[in-house]
Amino acid sequence: MISLNELSKQLSEPSKPFDSWQPSHCGELPIVINDQGEWFYGGSKITRAPMVKLFASVLCKEDEYFYLKTPIEKIKITVVDAPFIIVDWFLEQTSEGEALCCIDNLARQWVVSQQQPLQVKSYKGAKVPYLILPFGCSARISRSVFYQWAEKAESDELGYFIRSSGELFYLT
Repeated sequence: MISLNELSKQLSEPSKPFDSWQPSHCGELPIVINDQGEWFYGGSKITRAPMVKLFASVLCKEDEYFYLKTPIEKIKITVVDAPFIIVDWFLEQTSEGEALCCIDNLARQWVVSQQQPLQVKSYKGAKVPYLILPFGCSARISRSVFYQWAEKAESDELGYFIRSSGELFYLT
């Protein structure tokens, strides 16, 4: 049986060494990621999935701003809410127990774990869970995924939660 650590490595895309990159700030691009995780350049939607995935692979958040960061430049962009949306999920058995695996709007897969926890934030007047991703990014849990999780959620005195990777993650 696969371990949780091995599963995380299989699902996650190779990380960029953002911490070792110290590029100069080169200004701002008219790239906007709207609250549905759609990418726009100069008001036009970027429809080429490989282009969006390339940009997403160098996206990070530093302080309160989002940047496309490479070894030689760091360019500020605008993100309306979270840059990604969790659109599907599945359960995977690991040697540490059942792991909840999430699929984002770019078809990337993430494990809900201590390293990538859920955090409840306010979105349009409602409390909504977000998956915390590497490099300051996050993915809002879509309404359909939230409702599916609500059906399997358990509760205690602190609220409703789901289990993943041997941990409890609250939805409220």
